[in-house]
Amino acid sequence: MKTMPSPDNLLAFDALARAGSFTAAADLLDCHKSLVSARIKELEREMGAALVLRTTRRVALTEAGERLRPHAARLRETLSQARMAVDETQQDMAGPLTISTTSSLAQYVLGPILSELAARHPALRLSLQVNNQLQDPVADVLDFCLRSARMGKLHDDSLVGRLAGYASEHLYASPGYLARHPPILQPADLQRHRLLLMPDEQLGGLALQREGRSLRQPVEALLYLNHYPLRAELALAGQGITLLADYTVGRYLARGELARVLPEWQCDHWPIYLVHPFRTPLSRKYQTFIDFVLPRLRAALPGIAETTEAQTGRASITR
Repeated sequence: MKTMPSPDNLLAFDALARAGSFTAAADLLDCHKSLVSARIKELEREMGAALVLRTTRRVALTEAGERLRPHAARLRETLSQARMAVDETQQDMAGPLTISTTSSLAQYVLGPILSELAARHPALRLSLQVNNQLQDPVADVLDFCLRSARMGKLHDDSLVGRLAGYASEHLYASPGYLARHPPILQPADLQRHRLLLMPDEQLGGLALQREGRSLRQPVEALLYLNHYPLRAELALAGQGITLLADYTVGRYLARGELARVLPEWQCDHWPIYLVHPFRTPLSRKYQTFIDFVLPRLRAALPGIAETTEAQTGRASITR
């Protein structure tokens, strides 16, 4: 009679498969690396097969390990749901929540919202990771990601994407810069001005849209940069005209420090999603986070449209 695999050993294997190394798996399980190693060896004896290939930095799963991986993941989810069912009887909001987003969304949108949430629920240990690269909440061990779908539809059945709003991009400059340079009455006038862009924004001409009409306006960039906060700082200093998402400029417009250039022309428009791993039922902590954050995101992100709220998928890179 074959030995039934130990749940603890399967959970150690699941952590190793997700984290990619014994050290990272030990961090996930809050235990010593040697314990993870011992449980993997014991599981291999129980299963009668090699499950991982060990290297100096990472581990790779064997064919048997890949076949075992989804079963170990389901065990973790089952145990997690059992814990959540018990946790629902508790009223305290406590424990870690890790959220990832880009630098501009962190600075202008999500940071202030999380600060308010932390003040309301002090027992939560909120962690905001600022990363402009695409991240997978499952592989990167994140609870939530705030990401844009600028490059297309979200596509991963293991994730849920809740529509948080839309980002619209327009041209902005300081009133001082505009006063010192020729007036801009039509897109062709941009050719006589200093622009702060990315290379792909200039390639083939700057894309502009107005009431269903689109055009590509040739321009010459003064400086290439893809960082919204730095773009805003340079525009505030009167260094030129730049593209900024509308959610980044509200305070500057209110104080008269920036003005929209060619206000009837829009440069780009894309949805932003709050993405998290698919979990049913959601823990009280997760659901409270969503109920608190999502309405505030929608208020901060202009141009929300009537659309289906929940879609599955992976978010793409944004600035």
